[in-house]
Amino acid sequence: MELDAFTFIPPEVREKTLRHLGRIIGNPEADLKQLTAGLSCALTERIESDELTFAREGFPVANPDEADTVQFSLDYTTPTGEEIVAKCSANRRPGYQKWFGLFFDVLPRPGFALGDLYFPNWHDGPKFLEEIVALAIPEKWTYDSFASRQKYPILRSYLAKTYERVKQQSKLVREGNRLLFNSGLINRWFKEIYIVCEEDPATPGALLGARPVLENDRVVLETFKNRKPGIATFFDSLADVMFDPTLDVVTNDVHIIEENIDRIPPEYRTMRTSQVFALFQSAVEFARIMARRNYKLVVPQYYAGRIQFLMPIYLSGEFSGTPDCALALERIHDCYRGNTILTLDMAYQNARLIAKPDPTWLNPDTITEEIE
Repeated sequence: MELDAFTFIPPEVREKTLRHLGRIIGNPEADLKQLTAGLSCALTERIESDELTFAREGFPVANPDEADTVQFSLDYTTPTGEEIVAKCSANRRPGYQKWFGLFFDVLPRPGFALGDLYFPNWHDGPKFLEEIVALAIPEKWTYDSFASRQKYPILRSYLAKTYERVKQQSKLVREGNRLLFNSGLINRWFKEIYIVCEEDPATPGALLGARPVLENDRVVLETFKNRKPGIATFFDSLADVMFDPTLDVVTNDVHIIEENIDRIPPEYRTMRTSQVFALFQSAVEFARIMARRNYKLVVPQYYAGRIQFLMPIYLSGEFSGTPDCALALERIHDCYRGNTILTLDMAYQNARLIAKPDPTWLNPDTITEEIE
């Protein structure tokens, strides 16, 4: 079955969706027509073999008409062997395809995976994170306002993305099948913290036995001959990470709200989209006014290979306390384009990759969203 006959993918997000799949499978430059054909082929096979999974509010249902999501497995995997599944939401628009959008999830392997770092024994993963927390300068790696399902969610995201970046920048130090990379963290005596690991011969790209070491550890001096791995960098000039509040912010895309309705507080989800978007537009203007008075208010994030910015959004119009969400902004020439909205936990984890955010509004002590 053709993918476009099954689910409606808005034209303005189609390329972004397929590019995202390309990054997941480790081929960012994959041909988009081939990806679409591969998705259609997988969908056809799952339909013919009755392997579509329907769910409502997260629970499986047998009747597709009762479902709010449908899921099917793909023939693609991640570079480290994890299975990828596609999801679509029920389409609320009459006259269109039954399903809407296309989203991808990676099914983790047994054990503990942290990006490319893999621990066959699940308990070794949390132990690895504990060792880093004990070694590094004290920092908030958890959210106080709720119990995360997995320990140190901020640190997990930070390490996985840091490794992706140093690998991309060819800053890994190799010796045989062993690797050394810079975590970007230091201990209280200003010694850099490295991660030493080894390549998994059975799964190309996966790294086993990861453990933190200081720059003066014997394994660095002897095994890696005192070669120092560089830290990940995300910008060339400080000007790249400074938001300019004098530029226009273009947010005239209602899909920002429609496609991310679950990222705003429940009290706004029952309102008409036009009402929420009007509040959203006002909140953007309020934030611009405040950004002229506080240059640290809009913070940088590194996403999809480039610097973007995170703007706090207060839908209530009261610019105090914890915002309702964050707007991700991309600079295009002499204006900023609002690409999507993020929950605050997503925003904090993205911002922490570059630097620890100022706690004015991105504060782990006050963030309340539940994350995986």
